[in-house]
Amino acid sequence: MDWLQFISGLVSSIAWPAVALTFLFMFRAELTKIVQRLAHLKYKDLELDFDKVKQQAEGLHLEVAQEPKIIESPVFTSLEDQIMDAVDRAPSAAILLAWSGLETAIAAAVARLAISPDSPSYRSPMHNIEMLSRNGRLSKKHENLLHVMRVVRNKVAHEQDSMLSISQDQALNYANTAIDLIKHFEGYNRVG
Repeated sequence: MDWLQFISGLVSSIAWPAVALTFLFMFRAELTKIVQRLAHLKYKDLELDFDKVKQQAEGLHLEVAQEPKIIESPVFTSLEDQIMDAVDRAPSAAILLAWSGLETAIAAAVARLAISPDSPSYRSPMHNIEMLSRNGRLSKKHENLLHVMRVVRNKVAHEQDSMLSISQDQALNYANTAIDLIKHFEGYNRVG
C-alpha cells in the first residue's frame, strides 16, 4: 500500500461520519422538535401528570401566569427568577429547581411551626407534608397537589426519556404552581 492508497482509504472512511455530523448540525433544531413530538406521544402518562398539577392548582385558585417573566439581567435576584429562566432554557431543570424550592419552603414551615420532633431538614418531604397535614396546617387538596407534584418531579428526575417530552408550557404551569405554594408556605408562622 502506497501513500496515495492510504490517503484515499482514510478519506473514504471519514466521509460518511463527516456528512452525518454536518447533517445533524444543520438540522439540529428540527430534529429536536421531531424527537420531542415522538417522545411526547410515547410518554402520555407524563402529560396526564402535568395536567393533574394544573387542574389541582386551579382548583385551589392558585393563579397560573400565561406568559413567563422576562429576565433582563443574568444576575438573579430570587429563586423565582432562576426557575423562570430555567423554564425557557431547560424545562426539566425548571421542574427540579421548582420542587427543590418547594421542598425547602415546606421544611422551613415545619421548622417555624416546631411541629416535628426531628429537624425538618433531616426528614423527607413526605414526612414534612405529613406533619403539616397532621397539625391541621395543610388541606387535603394541598396535600394531594403536593403528592402529584412530587410524582412529576420524580419522573423527571429518574426517567431520562421523560425529559424530552416536557414542554415549556408544562414547565411554566408547574413552576408557577410551585412558586405560589412556596409563597403560601412562607406565610406559615407559629401561633402563640
